[in-house]
Amino acid sequence: MAYARKRGKYYSARWRTRQGQQAEKGGFPTKREAEQFAEEQEAMERRGKNTKPSEINMTLREFVQEIWGPSLDVEEQTKIDYENIYNSHIDPEFGDRAIGTITPSEIQRWRVRLKNTVATTGYQLKPSYIEKLTNQLGSILRVALDNEVIHKNPMAKIKRRKPKTEKRIVPLEMATIKELADGFAPRWRILVWIGFFTGMRPSEVLGLTWDRLDFENQEITVDRQLSRNTKKVFANHLKTSKSYRTIPFSPYLQKLLLEHRQLHGLGPHSLILQNRSGNVWRYRDASAMFRLIARPLGFDKGEGMHQLRHTCASVLIKLGNNAKQIQEWLGHESILETMDTYGHLFPRDLHEVSERLDAYVVGQLETQHEQRMLA
Repeated sequence: MAYARKRGKYYSARWRTRQGQQAEKGGFPTKREAEQFAEEQEAMERRGKNTKPSEINMTLREFVQEIWGPSLDVEEQTKIDYENIYNSHIDPEFGDRAIGTITPSEIQRWRVRLKNTVATTGYQLKPSYIEKLTNQLGSILRVALDNEVIHKNPMAKIKRRKPKTEKRIVPLEMATIKELADGFAPRWRILVWIGFFTGMRPSEVLGLTWDRLDFENQEITVDRQLSRNTKKVFANHLKTSKSYRTIPFSPYLQKLLLEHRQLHGLGPHSLILQNRSGNVWRYRDASAMFRLIARPLGFDKGEGMHQLRHTCASVLIKLGNNAKQIQEWLGHESILETMDTYGHLFPRDLHEVSERLDAYVVGQLETQHEQRMLA
């Protein structure tokens, strides 16, 4: 018979296997959850499924290290991001837990706590980031289910609300761009101007080398980015296939880059940017410096180098470029991504659209009338 008993702080579930052996699984926060688990194990035994404790006592951390992690078929940078997400918020909560004992109610309580968590940057976690954490835990549990390490996915019972739309992007004013650039020491000032004039992603800017600059044809080739892995210089791939692109090279930016090279030289591998020791200027250090200079200028917590990319896009839109051109310039995977991010910046005067439609229809009708009169 399935039942529960208390062992210290937690409850253990007990049931019998088909062979008549007593099986036990601990770690449940409530008696009811332990009883329910035990009843489910006996039901699975009756259906011929194995519930041997040695096979279901694997902790979440063990599963991630032995099965989930090695099975990931993703880019190196994505894998590093997954590891950072897991180590920062998932492992401290569930790492020591037997993976089969994690319940929907615990996951929901964890999500509530995350809403009140203050990150190391000093601000609360964004709803979109909490969803990313939840998605990763869900991915781990799905793989566990597929490998029959667990018999059901507790994430399936979690009711998830769609995150509220986060604050729309507000581009920087030109005066702020200038003030931001002036806040950097001369050797790093070019970071701001490259980011603004090209709209490149921060890692693409930091990974830009002199040989990717074509002064004759006034083009910049974007085909690599700085690796977040400090043991490497360049990442194996860019974010998506559409990230590989050739973009216009502003004459004013050409002038600034020539002056920069004359004064400060180049870094290793002909990198345009370098740290104070002349080595690779890593994303983490560049981002920290940017935020330090940007905060007194009114930047919100969480706003970093990406604001330069956003501002470049907004200026391009203001100058009359269409969504397809913006997509190709920024290297977005699809035009939907472009519109989701910058759609609110495009002209939306529906009255003007209506007037143009009206003028078109009236013009067509008048033309047809004139043709009939001449016939």
